[in-house]
Amino acid sequence: MLLKRKQAKEEESGRTSADRYLITYADLITLLLGLFVILYVTSRVDEERYKEFSKAFADYFKTADPQNVNNTFDIIKSSKKGIPEPVIPSNERRSLEEIQADVKTTLLEYIQKSAIGVEIRDSDLVITLPEKLLFNPGRAEIEPTGEEILNKLSFALCRLSKDQEINIDGHTDSDPIRNFRYPSNWHLSAARAANIAYLLVENGVLEYSIVVRGFGASRPIADNSSPEGKSKNRRVEITITNLKQNTPTTKGYQANEPSK
Repeated sequence: MLLKRKQAKEEESGRTSADRYLITYADLITLLLGLFVILYVTSRVDEERYKEFSKAFADYFKTADPQNVNNTFDIIKSSKKGIPEPVIPSNERRSLEEIQADVKTTLLEYIQKSAIGVEIRDSDLVITLPEKLLFNPGRAEIEPTGEEILNKLSFALCRLSKDQEINIDGHTDSDPIRNFRYPSNWHLSAARAANIAYLLVENGVLEYSIVVRGFGASRPIADNSSPEGKSKNRRVEITITNLKQNTPTTKGYQANEPSK
């Protein structure tokens, strides 16, 4: 009797195991049905909205022969020019005074606080940026505040003519620096100038018009014996100058008349 009951349980268990695939199969069929329903719904085109888009595009491109928007399969005919041509900045030479006025307008907030200097010096336009606005002490990575300033400055500098040059000069104080990344003040000042130049180029300033130089502590503008003087010496100067006749360029020596 016990043997018969055991055999019956084993048979029932075997049938159950054999039929378990039906549950998975039914789930799969249900999911596929749902997928097909979604695909069918999304594939239906809203004809009224299609007509609105067709008319809007036709009006934008100002087609000479308007299409019949009642036919949803018509092709939109664009004008001859199609998408408007991009506006390319003019390479017309601007005087240093005009560039100075543009820079002052762009950086007015910082100039009013005497945080940035903009002046005509020996027929050159010099923009002085102190270290505290651009870098952390002993580092050459540009801080977010410095990026904001340089992004604004780039807008004025990317419109220079091809016969104007931008010198980016890095300066430090007299305190020596020696670490794995920057063996000397000269290395630090050059790295800072190069990083600024790279950011300007990324923002559209002509690469071949930029000169990068690092002076270290060799050209101070204040006494390095005081903290205030050292702070003034830690700076980057961006000097804009007109190229002279004997200056080599990508097209040979500069041949324009010297600026008055």
